Amino acid sequence: MSTDATRPRQRSSGEGWSLAKHDAGDATVYVLRGEFDLAVSVKLEDLLPADPGTGRIVLDMTEVTYCDSSCLQVLLRLGNRLRDAGGRFAIATTVPAVVRPVELLGLGAVMPLHPTVDAARASWGEGA
Repeated sequence: MSTDATRPRQRSSGEGWSLAKHDAGDATVYVLRGEFDLAVSVKLEDLLPADPGTGRIVLDMTEVTYCDSSCLQVLLRLGNRLRDAGGRFAIATTVPAVVRPVELLGLGAVMPLHPTVDAARASWGEGA
């Protein structure tokens, strides 16, 4: 039986995207699925934490089929807020629609990419 704290919270627009949140022990994982474009970026910003503090967040984007610059800006702002507060941020994906723009724009320092959620969490090491 899942408690409310561990139960995934699903948000969906019904327009080809969804976001679920769950606790993974030392990190909060947001699972993004589908297409993320300008129409979704405002909704995405509302669903992600405005003040993540020193938390640890992994975005599981392994099922994202499209991600435009407006959504990357939302993710970049979240990554910057976490980094500035001493938190941790990573993206788990090998999907070219996400990997290619992050690499081309040189955003890896703020939005580090890893193939899986476990690899992202492991990259922080003990006490990281």
